[in-house]
Amino acid sequence: MRISPRLSSFSWLIVTIIAGALVFWLNSVRLHRVDYITSQGGAAVALEATSPTGYAGGTRRLIVPEHNNDSYQWIAQTQQMLAQHAWHVRHISYDNAPTGREVRSPSPYRWWLALVGWFDHLVTGSSVGHGVERAALYADPVLHLLLLAGTTVFAARRFGSSPALLLGLGLATLFPFGGMFLPGQPGDEGLQLAVVLWCLLPLLAGLIPPRPNAATPGMANLDEQALARWFFVGGIAGGLGFWLSPVKAMLMVAGIALGGVITALLGLRKRDADVAATVLVLPWRLWALGGALTGLIAYWLEYFPAHMGGLHLQENHPVYGLAWLALGELLDRLSGWLQGRKTSRPWRGIVVVLLSLATLAVIPVLLGGKQGDGLLAVESLANRLTNLPGSPVAQNLWIWLQRDGLTLTTAATLLPVLLLIPAVGLLLRRSTTPAQRASVALALGPTLVALVIAATQIRWWNTVDAALLALLAASLGSSWSRLNGGWQRPAWIGGSVLCLLPGIGIWLKEARLGAENSVTSGEVVALMERDLAYWLSNQAGPTGAIVLAPPNVTAALCYYGNIAGVGTPYWENREGFMAAIRIAGATSPDEAQAVARGRQLNYVVVPSWDGFLDEYARLGSNKVEHSLIAMLHQWLPPRWLQPVPYRLPAVAGFEDQSMAIFKVVDVQDNANALSRMTEYFLEMGQLNEAAAASQALRHYFAADLGAAVARTLVDHAIGDQAALETSTTDLLASIARHDDQNLAWDRRVSLAIALAQIKHYEAARAQVQRCLAELDEPRLRSLTTVSLQRLLVMSKAFGLGIKDARLRSISEQLLPAELRTP
Repeated sequence: MRISPRLSSFSWLIVTIIAGALVFWLNSVRLHRVDYITSQGGAAVALEATSPTGYAGGTRRLIVPEHNNDSYQWIAQTQQMLAQHAWHVRHISYDNAPTGREVRSPSPYRWWLALVGWFDHLVTGSSVGHGVERAALYADPVLHLLLLAGTTVFAARRFGSSPALLLGLGLATLFPFGGMFLPGQPGDEGLQLAVVLWCLLPLLAGLIPPRPNAATPGMANLDEQALARWFFVGGIAGGLGFWLSPVKAMLMVAGIALGGVITALLGLRKRDADVAATVLVLPWRLWALGGALTGLIAYWLEYFPAHMGGLHLQENHPVYGLAWLALGELLDRLSGWLQGRKTSRPWRGIVVVLLSLATLAVIPVLLGGKQGDGLLAVESLANRLTNLPGSPVAQNLWIWLQRDGLTLTTAATLLPVLLLIPAVGLLLRRSTTPAQRASVALALGPTLVALVIAATQIRWWNTVDAALLALLAASLGSSWSRLNGGWQRPAWIGGSVLCLLPGIGIWLKEARLGAENSVTSGEVVALMERDLAYWLSNQAGPTGAIVLAPPNVTAALCYYGNIAGVGTPYWENREGFMAAIRIAGATSPDEAQAVARGRQLNYVVVPSWDGFLDEYARLGSNKVEHSLIAMLHQWLPPRWLQPVPYRLPAVAGFEDQSMAIFKVVDVQDNANALSRMTEYFLEMGQLNEAAAASQALRHYFAADLGAAVARTLVDHAIGDQAALETSTTDLLASIARHDDQNLAWDRRVSLAIALAQIKHYEAARAQVQRCLAELDEPRLRSLTTVSLQRLLVMSKAFGLGIKDARLRSISEQLLPAELRTP
């Protein structure tokens, strides 16, 4: 019984199933890791079906691995799109606050994320917004599995079982390609890579002859109609690529054109007598027409009607379609000229060629004239190889190799490039048919272009992998039947598998690390940022808050806390970025306040682990030492900024980290400003600083009631009885003079606390009673955590209480669970 041919014909299916199981298992481990980290930190928010996010207050809970700022946007914008019952998101308000900014990123990935979220909603019964957050866990792994299944089935039908087998292995194990389809980090890069692969596969499929032709072995009996159809389909895929990423698609189209030129030039070589010496004419015009039409339709679907027009070349635009048509015309005429095709009116051809060249020249001119929109403009993650934890970050390939040397990661990244060697050998072999040569050349061109870019932006190694997979299909699909030697086929398969082995090692190592229940420093930062976002959201209430913070921290606060920010790391937010520079770099308090007021700023957040506010100041001032941020570092805030006590969650190894928060308030007099800062130091446990500030109050504002309150609180906390007697005397004397009549409301709460601590309970009760009578939501939210907790304790002790049920509920929500009164 001979079963090996049957097993051989279905080997690709067996390998595909195994590869799919590997991808499923790896993502299950990663998903468990994301769930574990998200559950840490003790942060809890209530579910709310009517909220766009599925959580109360529009907050979010999912900890996005590796602080992926782009993932924050995809989740938030998809939830907004569904909440507005719209097909597109063209404006957001959480960025460039308070005016917001335009959104120019394409919609297909948001549609995919929304689709997966809708299925989650149908299965679990949760809200659609909550389903989108859960979909962030599955969207990219599901896309990876669909790409794996669809590509291998197509390859098996068009190229044969062995190419399909190797493609299945490559799609599952190739590194860093697989690092773009991770749970919890939704993004359109995986979709872009899928389109890169599929803009090549149809072209290669059209060059596979249905059967050999003994009469003309050089042409291998290509079906011209089928070839035209496949090139048109390849153009459609390329047009979708322009919808997702014009720069990447443009470079891939340029690479295909390079492959076409190589094909045409190599077709002029002298050949053996048994091979036809001819240039293979490919349907370049149909390829360009398919791409241009698809790009135009995509532009209409994305931006019609209100957002059409303008030269936003960072996204899809009809000008790319015109350039593509010109490129197709040039390639067609080049092939005809090399073939010796003659025309009756050569001058017309010259005019067409010149017009086509002029059209192509417009693209780099326009891109060069748009500041920041350059062809190779560095993206936010261009220096990071993958989204995996601990992924290499380097400015270029050479710096990466010099720093890390030969590691498993560098080997897994660079070893697949060896697939170029047999491909080039096949390209130069005299016995290679024109169709085989064209197939390899069309895949080789984009691979070479991607390699050049990857040398300067290591993120492009993912695109190199996608192009290499297409090159592998082209090499084997066009030549497999001619590899009749006893060692040739095993050598091809063995060599390809050898190139993939380091990638398998990477994934197994990454899965082992993912299974560990330990928390990395980056994950700790994410948990702290989520806690801060919840706290700020709670303090701000329904009106929300606008913050100035480092760009990455701002992005996290917007995502987790439904907070608006000024400066963020997104390229569309140039206006907000410049405003942040103006505020941080201002050397005049009045100038900084004017810009802050214009931006309706509520908080300035200064984290110790992210120093980009100093970079803002450096960009905005020639005298950084006199900038607003420099003053905040020295604890010399202007009088329109009030420090707000906030304690970071206690995490082992992060005891030295700190967070300074300043609230924008009406301009304070000097006594109140220093009194509030004194109480801030006291609440934060910085007793030395509090004692120093208290001495300044005693020296400069001895007769001020608010200063006496702060001094009394400090003296009581540090146990200085002599100083406490003096402070108490000054405090009671001010009350006797009725200085408390016009006391600010939050200072009255501090007065009540001070009176209770020195055991003047009747006076304290009177102050608490007045505080409760004047209580409203803004005043309630203006209190620090300690002041609010003590006010509630005193209210209960004195038999008083907050009568308004809504305010009573808010007061409980503002306190951590451990400080709430039973």
